[in-house]
Amino acid sequence: YDSMVGKIIVHGDTRDQALARMRTALAETVVEGISTNIPLHRELMVDAKFAAGGTSIHYLEHKLAARPT
Repeated sequence: YDSMVGKIIVHGDTRDQALARMRTALAETVVEGISTNIPLHRELMVDAKFAAGGTSIHYLEHKLAARPT
């Protein structure tokens, strides 16, 4: 069993351009039959702190911990 269904890689001349391309790619991605973490990645692409850059390796861990249960 391999949990990785696919990988999306984008690039751009600037961080903003790369983020815009990733938002488009994620908006156009459809995976049926299984749950994916695409909604989480879409959320990260519009997160102001993530978009600004400079986040630590613990950013996602802290973001998920702060979510209401």
